[in-house]
Amino acid sequence: MDSEGFQQRPFFTCLKKADRKDLFKVSQFHKPFFCLEKIQAFKQEWKHIIDSFIEEYIWEYNASINIFRVSGTCHPDYQGMTWNEFLENGKRMQINLMLFEENPGYYLDTEHKEPTMSYIQINGGNYFVNTDGYHRTCIAKFYFFLKERVYLHGVELKHYRINHSALELYTRLKTKYHITPILKKLSREDTPGWMQEHYQTEFKLDNEDVIDMARAEKLLKSKNIIKKFWTFIVRE
Repeated sequence: MDSEGFQQRPFFTCLKKADRKDLFKVSQFHKPFFCLEKIQAFKQEWKHIIDSFIEEYIWEYNASINIFRVSGTCHPDYQGMTWNEFLENGKRMQINLMLFEENPGYYLDTEHKEPTMSYIQINGGNYFVNTDGYHRTCIAKFYFFLKERVYLHGVELKHYRINHSALELYTRLKTKYHITPILKKLSREDTPGWMQEHYQTEFKLDNEDVIDMARAEKLLKSKNIIKKFWTFIVRE
């Protein structure tokens, strides 16, 4: 027990009411592993990759995520702050803390959350807050640490799987040709609240021809053969 009478691990798993003071006590006295981690940025280049080099996209209306695997946001105002700093100084944190005290069940319920909390995940990695739920994500981290809970339910999730082979091929091709990657949808499956799409990346050349990855590989090899041939001629 510490000087406040709390256990050294997460305390009060059976709170009778939600109180923002308890969140700040978690921050100040228990210092969970995430509290000094900086909120990471969802990088602009990732958005370009999503637009051109994905092979699978899954959307869920009512997903569950490990709240402690949320590492960043798409919102530039909060990137670089620690989760502690965000809890104390977020622009709309006070109004969100008031709403938390009025309705803590919002965070614990399993139904789809209204207002929405939305996240992005790439290749099974950590989550990033997408368009809604920046302040509420921060509150949930400290509240769930306090309640010894892990999974936040009822959120919207967009998961992308990157086609690294296509991205690597494009990186090599663009040093030799002026090309544009094009994302082609192959299939779609969906039900209410869930959707899965598969894609392949193709490449548009200067002459307007569109080629798939197999032809792009052959084009790259032929360019390398010609280069080697002229290198041999010059040396001779």
